[in-house]
Amino acid sequence: MKKISDLVLHKDHHLIVLNKPAGLSTQQDKTGDPNAHQMMMAYAHRDLYVVHRLDQRVSGVLVFAKTKDAAAFLSKQWKEKTTEKMYFAIVPTADIPAEGTLTHHLTFDNKNNITTAHQEPVAGSLEGTLTYKVIQHLDNFMVLKVNLISGRKHQIRAQLAAIGVPVRGDIKYGSKRTNENGSIDLHAYSLDFIHPSGKEHVKIIAPFPEEGLWKHVVIE
Repeated sequence: MKKISDLVLHKDHHLIVLNKPAGLSTQQDKTGDPNAHQMMMAYAHRDLYVVHRLDQRVSGVLVFAKTKDAAAFLSKQWKEKTTEKMYFAIVPTADIPAEGTLTHHLTFDNKNNITTAHQEPVAGSLEGTLTYKVIQHLDNFMVLKVNLISGRKHQIRAQLAAIGVPVRGDIKYGSKRTNENGSIDLHAYSLDFIHPSGKEHVKIIAPFPEEGLWKHVVIE
């Protein structure tokens, strides 16, 4: 893994943004393994506040706030779904429409840490919506640009699996094999939000990982 300082995408008086590597959890969990929150606080030499989360095996844009006020301002945008989140996913080639909107009713099994995407509402389900577009073909795989409309746990992973295109390396959701480094090919590429100053519109972009099929992904 690169040094944390080489993975910082943006920093100012209000926030600091990391291009989180796959395999690093957002914050401390029961394993006690190193996590992004802990490492970023060590880098910044101060307390930081978790604003949102990325799955451990997912890479990309991860924002931390430097103050309680900034954390509250940013968290409100996540809660009200006013941020714009773009992901890229590498999935097996399949006969799906070149672009589309997916809406499912999602349930999360806390015991098994897995989300199920249902076609109809079921007890305890939450609606999840995303849009996708096929942007590139790579041998037996294709690259999807995904815009996340809602933000449910494992949403992209579950919804893509539901239409027969699980994220490459994601055996939990039906991929045939794991990636060598334990990652899954899902990357949080960009995040668009209002800066805690309350005036500036900010878009942060996280370059793709420099490994695997990501080296061959081209954005026009």
